[in-house]
Amino acid sequence: MIQSYLWSLLAACVLTLAVYLPLRLLWLRLQNRKTQWQHEVMMALLVCYTVSVLSQTVLPELRLDRFGDGRLEGNVLFYSGNQLIVSARGFEWVHAAQPMAHRWNLIPFRTIASYLRPDGYAVNDSIRVVNLLGNVLVFVPFGALLPLAFARMRRWYRVFLCGSAFIAFIEITQFFIGRAADIDDYILNILGVMLGYWSALLCLRLARRRRPTLPSA
Repeated sequence: MIQSYLWSLLAACVLTLAVYLPLRLLWLRLQNRKTQWQHEVMMALLVCYTVSVLSQTVLPELRLDRFGDGRLEGNVLFYSGNQLIVSARGFEWVHAAQPMAHRWNLIPFRTIASYLRPDGYAVNDSIRVVNLLGNVLVFVPFGALLPLAFARMRRWYRVFLCGSAFIAFIEITQFFIGRAADIDDYILNILGVMLGYWSALLCLRLARRRRPTLPSA
């Protein structure tokens, strides 16, 4: 499962770079702006990361199937099982989402506590690790790349607000496409954002200390 997930992320990154880099170079040329390559690398990584996360959370999967009789059918697949079928007959929506009552949780630490209990949601330890630790680690790059790409994002509250808005967008969108929206996902995700932020801040401070200083005249 993890291997297919990583391959999917890699494919999203490659497609994103194929679109982003030409557009970014064209914009810089039209604006006649000079920029530092470190800044451009961090910008490209941030864009790749954002699209990759969205591809695994809210963006549908596009698939084109050809049947033995020559009939061509397009499928827009959501991860909840919903799909929009596009064929010569028109559009057909297949609804396979879980009931609305099971698609949201606003009680903090309810889901986390359930994963930690032997009789909770998880059936084995690997699922517990993926759902708890994975929800933290997946947002560490977001908190680290923001201050590295934008100097104005060196303040913790700006990273916190930006991370909260990004996570809230994902959770709310997931609710409307048939997936679950959980306050515990926000707690784990924002923890990952702030861990990434503090790690980036520490790296910046260490880099400044190692920077050689010119001798005074």
